[in-house]
Amino acid sequence: MLSQYLDYSDVVLSATNFKLNKNILQLALKKGKHYIDLTEDVNTTNWIQEHSKDASVSVIPQCGLAPGAINIIGGHLASQFEKLVSLKLRVGALPLYPANRMSYYLSWNTAGLLNEYVNLCDAIVDGTRMKVKPLEGVEKIIIDGIEYEAFNTSGGVGTLTDTYWLKINELDYKTIRYPGHVDYLRFMFEDLGLKNNIELANNIFNQNVPTTTDDVVIFFVKATGYNNGNITEKNWVCKIYSKDGLTAIERATASGVAEVLCMLKDKKLKSGFVKQEDVPFNDFINGKFGAIYKTI
Repeated sequence: MLSQYLDYSDVVLSATNFKLNKNILQLALKKGKHYIDLTEDVNTTNWIQEHSKDASVSVIPQCGLAPGAINIIGGHLASQFEKLVSLKLRVGALPLYPANRMSYYLSWNTAGLLNEYVNLCDAIVDGTRMKVKPLEGVEKIIIDGIEYEAFNTSGGVGTLTDTYWLKINELDYKTIRYPGHVDYLRFMFEDLGLKNNIELANNIFNQNVPTTTDDVVIFFVKATGYNNGNITEKNWVCKIYSKDGLTAIERATASGVAEVLCMLKDKKLKSGFVKQEDVPFNDFINGKFGAIYKTI
């Protein structure tokens, strides 16, 4: 069925379960069609990169919010230093009015959420590329006077560890939540062992944690480095809210992939595998959809 649709299309956009993306990519390459997806799964992206190096069409996985826009903007901030020291990527999709103990309601795909919580996370620590444990590295962040916590989660760093290995001391991605949230996750996934039974964890969340359309996406990048011998920092912060019948996470995710599609239409992207950080920043942030990520 998909093969027939591709006969009348220029691009295939995969927004399905990441387990289907390998087959979809192979079909797109066979048909000579551009390929875009929204996956956060690291192993799938690595496979796609390996199998699309010499593609005559553009192959652009990990579009959306994180990975996606966060990597484009992270790469932009990093490029402004003569010597880069650290790059911190932080994103949270949060309910505006939580009233349960873990201060969280569901606003996006549960399977994708849990995948972030249990898989090892790519990072650069003390100049060494490594895998770090999810739900660790808890830190405090204050944005607009409101305190949050952030902790390691998988996928959001995208291909940045490939790009900046041997060029940076510290690079990591963490998810933003309200304070205390990570303790409940550790209890569930570590003490109760639900990291070994993701299907059960998925059922528990879907049956007991309400969904919400009253949400906010908090987007925060901090780059630190040297210019003219002086160490300084640059920050990129924005908050995205629900609007026009779309939730904040829907707007934030769709805007990233929509802007990449526009750039592809306008022939602003190269063929072969395209890293998010190689997407031209100025074209992205000044586009109709990418403008949603402009700093406050």
